[in-house]
Amino acid sequence: MENKSTIEKIRRDYEERGEDKVEVLRKLDKKVKQPAEITAFTLGVIAALILGVGMCLAMGVLGAGVKALFAVGIVVGVVGIALAVANYFIYKAILKSGKAKYGAQILQLSEQLLNENN
Repeated sequence: MENKSTIEKIRRDYEERGEDKVEVLRKLDKKVKQPAEITAFTLGVIAALILGVGMCLAMGVLGAGVKALFAVGIVVGVVGIALAVANYFIYKAILKSGKAKYGAQILQLSEQLLNENN
């Protein structure tokens, strides 16, 4: 008897199931948000690294003893800060683009799901 339940469990793992509407809705939502999040995280890390290099140059950790690197460090740090600030607006633009592309489908599917539950 125990073998039969194990066999049935394994079989269920390999049977193809149709996607339910909630799963489709989650996938669409992920398609909207994931590109914006990946871009934001990547640009955020790059901006932080650029800012860090600028701080190191300005404080003399890199290129110690070279006075000209202080000004270069300030400029590099400001570039890092500017990229970090721009990152928010880039994130919002990519998110808005995704919402425009998939928004109608998400609203239609969510309306169907809400009506089914009532």
